Amino acid sequence: MGAGAAMLMSWGELMQTLDALLLGDSPAWVLCLALALTTLLLEDVAIAAGVALAVKGALSWELSFVAVAGGIAAGDAGLYALGLGARRVPWLHRRYIARPHRRSQWVQRQLRDSLPTAVLLARVIPGLRLLTYTACGFVRVPLAPFCAWVVVAVALWTAGLYWFSARVGHLLAEAWGLPPGVAVALPILLLAASVPLARALHQHFQNPTP
Repeated sequence: MGAGAAMLMSWGELMQTLDALLLGDSPAWVLCLALALTTLLLEDVAIAAGVALAVKGALSWELSFVAVAGGIAAGDAGLYALGLGARRVPWLHRRYIARPHRRSQWVQRQLRDSLPTAVLLARVIPGLRLLTYTACGFVRVPLAPFCAWVVVAVALWTAGLYWFSARVGHLLAEAWGLPPGVAVALPILLLAASVPLARALHQHFQNPTP
């Protein structure tokens, strides 16, 4: 099963779970907790589910946004902590830190001098966030400015995807007659699935099978 198909299945399973919670008149805090925890596993799925729940009226837009953005920011802070832990745990260092110790001073200067750019670019470029945020922890970039820029990046990113999902979903609902919850989640789902699909196609054309 490809990454795109796996994401489709995961999204479907999550939406079924959230629909079950919704039909059971679950408290708002339960839905918020479910969204926040989901961001730690499948960020795009959590955003799609958050918009869908807001459209359905299960959560207010504000609560949905705070739950999703808060979960994403917590996950980013966790990457910083992972990099910090890599200073003491050899296995974490080998697994997550790409550069040897002798380059740490150079990396530290680069991140400190360009921290806003590094954090913002890592938020929007697939595959860059793990490397950048763990490196920030590893070289001990000051925590307060790192967290501040993470909050800014996450807020802009999440707000942009919420707007995109709601806008395009509204058009899909009108054009295709889809249920509103499905219509607003579909754009994020397709956008998320396009990334592994593009990578797979790139690898295929770079290394064609004989």
